[in-house]
Amino acid sequence: MAFDSNSKKTIVFGGTSINDELRNDTWEWIDQVWTQVADTGPSPRSLHKMVYDSHRDKIILFGGYDGSTVYGDTWQYDGNEWVQIADTGPPPRAAHAMAYDSDRSRIILFGGANTTSFMDDTWEWDGTEWTQVADTGPSARAYHSIVYESSKKAVLLFGGIDLTNLVGDTWRMKNSVWVKVQDMGPGPLAFADMVYTGSRAVLFGGFNQVVFNHDTWDWKGSLWTQRQNMGPTIRAFHSMAYDSERNCIVMFGGYDGNIALNDTWELTITQ
Repeated sequence: MAFDSNSKKTIVFGGTSINDELRNDTWEWIDQVWTQVADTGPSPRSLHKMVYDSHRDKIILFGGYDGSTVYGDTWQYDGNEWVQIADTGPPPRAAHAMAYDSDRSRIILFGGANTTSFMDDTWEWDGTEWTQVADTGPSARAYHSIVYESSKKAVLLFGGIDLTNLVGDTWRMKNSVWVKVQDMGPGPLAFADMVYTGSRAVLFGGFNQVVFNHDTWDWKGSLWTQRQNMGPTIRAFHSMAYDSERNCIVMFGGYDGNIALNDTWELTITQ
């Protein structure tokens, strides 16, 4: 999921349906209504990532998994159609994380997994090609979350699954150097999602080694604070985007341990 600030629409592509069917349809959320806008483009997949590049006015998608193949392709969506723009760069992977660095007009990618291993490499997309910028920092992991923390001009990373366990550490990357900034907060957690609102990062849901949860946490630059535990039901594998036009977070879908969900929620942000 990604918010296109130019067209003022939240875009969703692909994923897994309630019937465990892989999808390759594209939908737009505008005026609190979903409309299907495309059913061609990348092949059906899940565990891919997509972000909006505001400098180039394109949504960029990388990677994913279809149950047999792990992808390493890069696609862009201009509001009308999908076009593949690269098939080289990071090795194929799924369950990675991406964020858009609005100060440098770069997309940052960290980690993920293929069918045999977890990864700990960091890559940048400059609109033309991918370049690896770091191979040290957080442990190799997947199902983590990253955002671009514009107030710090840095990338913020939380949680995931490493080679053996769920993890609950928080890292920040600036000038291609990762530094651990916190071990306390939500605790070991994977399959959550996180967005940045301009003043804070907001993390929701996930799995904490025991149960799926519906906790909401705020990060305001140096520590985590739990919000009042109200709103969506328990879930993981959901997607969120920050709608800067209406100052709200949009969340869609997920999995609650029993079924795939197809509900949509919004959280109005008080800065």
